Amino acid sequence: MLGIGDRIPDFRVTGVKPKFNSHEENGQSAFEELTQDSFPGKWKVIYFYPKDFTFVCPTEIAEFGRLAKEFADRDAVVLGGSSDNEFVKLAWRRDHP
Repeated sequence: MLGIGDRIPDFRVTGVKPKFNSHEENGQSAFEELTQDSFPGKWKVIYFYPKDFTFVCPTEIAEFGRLAKEFADRDAVVLGGSSDNEFVKLAWRRDHP
């Protein structure tokens, strides 16, 4: 397990951009590639959960969302991931605005 100040291993995943509800809006894709170099100069808080659309996980996701300003005030971004693909994540976002 990594701790504060440890270098995160290289990674590459497809994520869903904030505020998108469709695969494409105004000619812009809802998806973006994220790597360890995304969000330069920011702390990265990364959490994992089993799957979207389960009864426990949305509670934690919603709480991170509620605290988003607190993290931003501390130059941190919160990234969550599961075994679901980006299309499932986009569908979950539509159902949980």
